[in-house]
Amino acid sequence: MRAAAAMAVLFALAASPAPAPLPSAGAEPPAVAAPPGAPLPEIGRTRATSPACAAMRDIVVPAFAAARRADMRFEDTRKRLVRYATFASDNGTHIGARRDVDDGAVFREGELARLDTDASRLLQEAQTIRKLMEDPRLAPDSKDPLVQAERAQLGQVYDQQQRRAALLAEFVQRESMSANKNLVGMGNDRGIASRDGKFAKDPDPTPQSAPPPPSAAPGMPALSGFDVADRSRLGEWGDRAALAVRASENQAAKAFLGIAKACS
Repeated sequence: MRAAAAMAVLFALAASPAPAPLPSAGAEPPAVAAPPGAPLPEIGRTRATSPACAAMRDIVVPAFAAARRADMRFEDTRKRLVRYATFASDNGTHIGARRDVDDGAVFREGELARLDTDASRLLQEAQTIRKLMEDPRLAPDSKDPLVQAERAQLGQVYDQQQRRAALLAEFVQRESMSANKNLVGMGNDRGIASRDGKFAKDPDPTPQSAPPPPSAAPGMPALSGFDVADRSRLGEWGDRAALAVRASENQAAKAFLGIAKACS
């Protein structure tokens, strides 16, 4: 019965409620139900020796654990994305009035570096799943329908994990290029801080209003440079990415649970 019990734990993890939107600034962070990296129960020493049960124990469970580690990492990524919008905004509303424009560039570059680390970690976990799927016991030409079902469901999980990681990596790359262009073309004609710490006068003192949502590359959030609007857009973008992954895990966990029950 250990196989069924262990997969029941996986099912409970994957079928938990959808990730909630990030709290507004100043709100208390939600409590985490389980600590990151909590070990999953071992599926071993069972009487089941079928190919599907062996794959469940040695491939599916470790792969699902990698997916969950990535999910826990992305919870922090979602918070960083919202914070990044504040650092990247260019309308003078972000983090008060900075005394030196270089300060804003440093904060933005630092947050991008953290997001880049997150993207690398998510890609690593996705590759862990892919490598596990290369195990001959989960071969695509297997005649065992249960093995085929395991491979299909795990493939869905991998696809969503890989897509989320790739989108985050693309976002970091695009924003890094944008930040570099801004530094090259930066001047004092837009009311930004000068090197001596004094602010240049904006030629148009009329308060700016948020522009309509800009266009963006496929899959990328449309940022306007206004921190309030961009914080919301990046929060929603992170929410959608988390929901897509969670949906694939929910579906897979239900299928895996049914197979695991047969491994008692």
